Amino acid sequence: MDKKSIRGYIEGYYGRLLSWEHRELIVKSLYKNNMNTYFYAPKEDIKHRLCWKQNYSKSWRLNFRKFTDISKKYKINIIAGIAPGLDFNFKQLNEKSKKIKKSDFEFLLGKAKKLLNDGATSIALLLDDIPPDFKNKFGVDVSEGTYHAILANKLSKELGQNIFFVPRIYADELIQDEPLYLKDLSKRLDPKIIMFYCGKNVVSKNLSNYKLIKKTLQNRIVFWDNYYSNDYCPRRIFIGPYFGRQNINDIMINPTGLVETDLLILDICANNFRGKNNIKEWLNVLNMHGVPKQFIKIKKFFLRPDFGYNPPNPKVKINDKDFKSLDFLLWKWKGKLSREWYPFIFGLKQDLQINQKLLTSERKIKTQTTPLSEFLLKGELE
Repeated sequence: MDKKSIRGYIEGYYGRLLSWEHRELIVKSLYKNNMNTYFYAPKEDIKHRLCWKQNYSKSWRLNFRKFTDISKKYKINIIAGIAPGLDFNFKQLNEKSKKIKKSDFEFLLGKAKKLLNDGATSIALLLDDIPPDFKNKFGVDVSEGTYHAILANKLSKELGQNIFFVPRIYADELIQDEPLYLKDLSKRLDPKIIMFYCGKNVVSKNLSNYKLIKKTLQNRIVFWDNYYSNDYCPRRIFIGPYFGRQNINDIMINPTGLVETDLLILDICANNFRGKNNIKEWLNVLNMHGVPKQFIKIKKFFLRPDFGYNPPNPKVKINDKDFKSLDFLLWKWKGKLSREWYPFIFGLKQDLQINQKLLTSERKIKTQTTPLSEFLLKGELE
């Protein structure tokens, strides 16, 4: 991959898996919006992560080849991810280890080569979201950061190309889990390997105040941006303006897995990259996607995540007009996007009814999970 800015879409969330048809729609949107990269790393693809040693089927590989062919037509690079960190045996990287029939690295290398043969532009090694139990598994002779660097370097060398790498410590807020990880990683990691990082937080308010990695690593950094991600809060969705990302060249968006929503999000982000990041342009994008004006009246509930370690306790202001807007969106707005947003809008309405003491005990029991309805009803009795 050349030195031009890396911008695009990450299929890297939990809970949803796109179809090949939907991936093609994303690729076309990337092309339209002058972005250039699709990162295939879905947590729900068991052969990507949970069962990474299993080979993809012939039918999957055929579909992947068609996907990469389409992507080339639209000049979109495909990063294919492999996430072996849950059970990779790092002891086998030690030259003194006993020779076994087929090492984990050989599985990893073979899978990477197949993905490249099937049209992937680059390979990404992902070691994120794994338990912090490296020392218990492999001892303390060599640190986790060192071993991760050794693995990344070896994979890059054997493939004969610079790979992408997602480290276990991928945001400043995770450094406390293993304070020496990034320092140890930096001592061994090939500086040509491209790193993904989330910034100060896993979901960062802006991307200008991250600290240690800038001082520690020489590697090129691509921001893995979870601004619109909602797999950690699946009852919420964020589709507000894309703030706090000005003048960032290398950035990829990891959004929701709801394809119509993600197409909308890509259009919003493209305005940011074109220097048109303002409320007026954001409203234009919503209008272009058929979002009715009633949504604008209740937009405050959908604008952005709650950032930081101790976010302020929000205060709810609601009136009859807001409920009328919600009812319009639930019952009179029809389309692909409205169907994706239905559970979030309906959930918001119920939450506001609970907040305003408008939901009966019977409705609480019927509509909420048992532990939540029990908690709510207890509060009424106390």
